[in-house]
Amino acid sequence: MARKKKKGSVTGQLVLAARSARTALLHSLDATEIYPGQDNVLIAIGKSDGITLRDLAEKLAVRPPTVTKTINRLVAQGLVEKRSSETDLRQSRAFLTDEGAALVEKVQKAQKSLERRALSGFTDRERKAFRRYLIRVRHNLAEEGAEAEPDDGG
Repeated sequence: MARKKKKGSVTGQLVLAARSARTALLHSLDATEIYPGQDNVLIAIGKSDGITLRDLAEKLAVRPPTVTKTINRLVAQGLVEKRSSETDLRQSRAFLTDEGAALVEKVQKAQKSLERRALSGFTDRERKAFRRYLIRVRHNLAEEGAEAEPDDGG
């Protein structure tokens, strides 16, 4: 009797797929010189320009020091401006520069293109089901305050 070839664990395949997606996105964003994780930070700020760093950390499910470190790098790259809150000087807010705002559009286009490529051949029904499954996996793996930290390039 012929043995079935083992396909690997579901979580192993999930990790490989995520790594492939990240690599493909970085290749398409190569000319932008942004690091992994910065793309999602820029998009989040683009949706809520002037967001507090605390709210940004919560929205991205990462620790505040990770957001601070990423924002400081984006400030150094001229993509984000960090300002103290007018109502609470202990809080900082992140705003896109003109260069950062222009980059958000490129990042969004690259992400949409990547998603079309990744889900090529899937029906709309399969896409919706797959999205639901990924959300369930994420919720199953999430522990209180223990969300995975994205890599922001060093």
